[in-house]
Amino acid sequence: MEEIEELKDMLGKVEGKLIAAAKMYAAMNFSFWLFIMAGFYVLLELVNFKGIGLTLYWMAAIAIGIPFTIKLWGRVERLQKIQQTRKKRKIVGAMIAVPWIVGSIIGWMMIPSTQIALNAEARLAVGFLSFIGISIGGMWLVVGREFEMVPAFLIPLCSMPIVWNMEKGAMTWAGFVVTAGYSITVFWYLYSAFKAIERW
Repeated sequence: MEEIEELKDMLGKVEGKLIAAAKMYAAMNFSFWLFIMAGFYVLLELVNFKGIGLTLYWMAAIAIGIPFTIKLWGRVERLQKIQQTRKKRKIVGAMIAVPWIVGSIIGWMMIPSTQIALNAEARLAVGFLSFIGISIGGMWLVVGREFEMVPAFLIPLCSMPIVWNMEKGAMTWAGFVVTAGYSITVFWYLYSAFKAIERW
């Protein structure tokens, strides 16, 4: 009986470390995009991002970020399969990319081209928040509906009615809204990771 208890205790510790590792990989993903957004706002005034500069920055960020995101969530998926074999999810790049494509079409093409919201900047801000909300919300459905991810898409979606009628600074405010949502998600993932370790 004592050996069985020791084995159960050892397996529990291993499971806790697997859960913690998965949570930390997820936190890394959101912290990476926080860095990208913060870098944009830092450079915005220094180099006066306009036109081609703005396009090149986000093209580079997306080119680096998408493979990085897919790789991290692939590791999360493998760790989840190890710890819970009954959850047989196959997260592939296409499954993660689909909500981002849909979010991009709605947020960056459809909404800014309409006459909704108070002015052009407000429309762009609404489009940005909807892009994040739809994309992260769709990814949340794909990668397993973890509660830690909810602030990253729910806060931007709930903020859309406020930014809708902002006369000035709508896009900057929207950026800080997304940053706040991502920051809460990173903190929550790290908190869950340490709780998983401490549980055993």
